[in-house]
Amino acid sequence: MRNFFISYTAADLKWAEWVAWVLEEKGFTTVLQAWDFRPGSNFVLEMQSAASEAERTIMILSPSYLRSQYVKPEWSAAFTRDPEGKERKLLPVLVESCDPGGMLSSIIQIRIAGLSESEAQDVLLKGVQTSRAKPSVRPGFPGSGKKQVHMDFPGNEPNSPGKQHKASSGIIKVPPTEIDKRRFLKQAFEHIKTVFEANLQDAKTTKQHSGLDVEFDLKSSSEFIAEIFLQGVRKCICRISLGGGGFTDSICYAEGQAATNTSCNELLNLAKGDELLLEATVGMFSGEIGQEFDLKRLSLDDTADYLWQRFTVPLR
Repeated sequence: MRNFFISYTAADLKWAEWVAWVLEEKGFTTVLQAWDFRPGSNFVLEMQSAASEAERTIMILSPSYLRSQYVKPEWSAAFTRDPEGKERKLLPVLVESCDPGGMLSSIIQIRIAGLSESEAQDVLLKGVQTSRAKPSVRPGFPGSGKKQVHMDFPGNEPNSPGKQHKASSGIIKVPPTEIDKRRFLKQAFEHIKTVFEANLQDAKTTKQHSGLDVEFDLKSSSEFIAEIFLQGVRKCICRISLGGGGFTDSICYAEGQAATNTSCNELLNLAKGDELLLEATVGMFSGEIGQEFDLKRLSLDDTADYLWQRFTVPLR
């Protein structure tokens, strides 16, 4: 029996792998779909075995996880075995702020969203322990009258994008530089590419539709084409490129038969303001999917999710 079954959605694969790696470094055993479900095995039986036989289930909790229909049986198996949480069978590891609601809202989370790697590792390892969280050293006396000196984390330098520093007049926001913006756009494209590639592989592996097949064609370091086929017939196609469609400093999304290197159905630019966010400047999508997002202020996860949902509309 493994110690932990790690339940995640394709968009959070990197988080799931990081959590599994940290736990196994410390001597725990894990079951992770990306590592343990090998070609030739029965996916349904593997998933049933992992969800029901592992001692505890870790859910990589994020907005993408809550929107996924395919992970509900995974965490509900652990919840059913321990509905009162006395044995801590279900451990939510929050990697991005979200409100789970419902039955999940009553379960205490291991929150690592926004932490540095060393902080996140410390919180994770302390969170999975079954013992009390009593500190190993005696706490300082609260009534000493001395104020604790706080040392800023080195990453919070004034020149870092979107950071703040103190001045005599209050808080001054430091806007991102041109190189910050350029690097952020590259990071955004890499994130979108990673999510699309992982989602396509996940859809193919889990056979979400009968006769489903996929293609992911990385044309260059700044362009890829994604396709989904049903019974050999192409149903979805899109081309996503950094600086494509004749637009510089933008991410171009082209879909359908018009997905050429000169067309563009959606253009993603940096949002206005000092925060590094994206804006869907075309915003022509008028269905329910477009209404789920603030198209003027998209995070990296929201951007990838928005484009993926647009891409897969023909399958609905």
